[in-house]
Amino acid sequence: MAAKPEGQSAKTAHVNMMTDTIITNLPAANLRVIMRSLLAAHPDVTTTFEAETRTYVRDAALLSAQGELSSEATLRKTQATIRCMLGCGLSLESIPLMTRVVRGGIKLLVDPETTKEKTHAVLASVDGDIVQIMTAVEKRLLAAARESLLDDERDAVTNLHESLLECRAIIEEKGMEYPYTRALFATSMLLGIPLPVLDMPLIGTSGLSASLAGPVDARETFEMNGFKLPRLFTGLWQMSSPSWGSAPTSKIIAQFSKHMEAGLTAFDMADHYGDAEIIFGRFRSAYPFSDSTFAATKYCVFNPMIVTRAAVQANVAERCRRLQTDKIDLLQFHWQFYEDPQYVEALRFLEEDSRVKALGLCNFDTEHMQVAIDKGVRIHSNQVQFSLIDSRPEVLMGKVCQEHDIKLLTYGTLCGGFLAEKWLGKGQPDLYDEAITPSQRKYYAMIRSWGGWDLFQDLLKVLKSIASRHSVSLSNVATRWVLDFPYVGAVIVGTRMGISERADENLASLGWSLSQEDRDLIEEVLNRSRRSEMFDAMGDCGGEYR
Repeated sequence: MAAKPEGQSAKTAHVNMMTDTIITNLPAANLRVIMRSLLAAHPDVTTTFEAETRTYVRDAALLSAQGELSSEATLRKTQATIRCMLGCGLSLESIPLMTRVVRGGIKLLVDPETTKEKTHAVLASVDGDIVQIMTAVEKRLLAAARESLLDDERDAVTNLHESLLECRAIIEEKGMEYPYTRALFATSMLLGIPLPVLDMPLIGTSGLSASLAGPVDARETFEMNGFKLPRLFTGLWQMSSPSWGSAPTSKIIAQFSKHMEAGLTAFDMADHYGDAEIIFGRFRSAYPFSDSTFAATKYCVFNPMIVTRAAVQANVAERCRRLQTDKIDLLQFHWQFYEDPQYVEALRFLEEDSRVKALGLCNFDTEHMQVAIDKGVRIHSNQVQFSLIDSRPEVLMGKVCQEHDIKLLTYGTLCGGFLAEKWLGKGQPDLYDEAITPSQRKYYAMIRSWGGWDLFQDLLKVLKSIASRHSVSLSNVATRWVLDFPYVGAVIVGTRMGISERADENLASLGWSLSQEDRDLIEEVLNRSRRSEMFDAMGDCGGEYR
């Protein structure tokens, strides 16, 4: 057993023998699934789980990670240790180890014996990990109410930053693509030094420079606070973690450019979406048609705080700094604790800040949105979950939005990808398959609450028949169903920037509407579901997060 810190009594109980037999014999992948379920059902265990992980890392994992990084296998093993450290709260302590990985990765990349494409993919994930570490260190500063790094913290980040610069010099000399651009941006931002110049070309879909191919008008738009916006926003939440995949910055930038050319000019991000704000800010600063872009970011309060004008203004300043702008197009505010009415004061301070062009909400329910409205705060949008499976905005939210000219920006509209033809005629997903994403686990649970897999298949069949009549995809029909509500401004479509590209398919959701016959067919299935019970069980919009 791990030694306990001085002053704590050691627990001498052992794991039940039969329970230990389960742990010993379960396949590792299945054990991970069960652990996720256990922690979801008993979140109070999370603190102990993280503490035991820290003990394991310090007592064992770090010792085995001191060897030479001479192969992709050893690099990946060390990377896994770093990710464990990041997950259990040892982000700062992981930086020296990550510095070794950065240097070792470049040695592998320039080694003539390695497969360049494969090594680049590994280093792209390392690049994303560094972004995660820098984000965690920033949050550590905020939690400690500090504005600057302590000397030892600054030394660690500086050493990493200098290693990144040295590696860039090596790569440039070899004429190769530098794999750590996002990391270089993130460390520069944390250290408060000038950001590197974005020197990569912005290539459009035609292969021409983006300076010759500006954005086209979206097929369908809506008005909000003087902005003319596309009814599809590009969601950047998948940049919050390498678990969604990582891509070289050049590919991310190229995809930003392609979205702009297609008229998808609005991007949704947040203060906790990794380096989404930074990378988008660098893209926009270099893009020839920067005035055509629209950045919707967030100010999320997940922990108790004392609201002051200075504290709120500091967060706005941080958003501007990361976006490299002096104005924020749309700032969406999330407040975790309804029992604390300070959110109204925070909203007032945000509304009065001239740097915030438009003020929105994120995951607010109708009651507390109404409180803000009654206090005289002008709200322009609310970002909530809305889909054929989760139609809670129809109950209360929609009416209030229409009365006060508030637009919903919706996410989860495709239920983590389940509302797609690939699931038509298929059996229930195997939750013990590691290919199932955390998002799909969440939405599969919602499908079960809504009516179950058999009824869901009935819905997919109806959507497919409607899609065939309109010459679009099943997913387009599911998106269109949400867009046809008058209080919906836009659907936010999550995009794995630089990894997968579905802009053309997504655009097919625009420029048409469902017929009454279409809606009646869909409604017939929905009437057999438990959608009203879901509102009672989950509460109003955003209730699942509180």
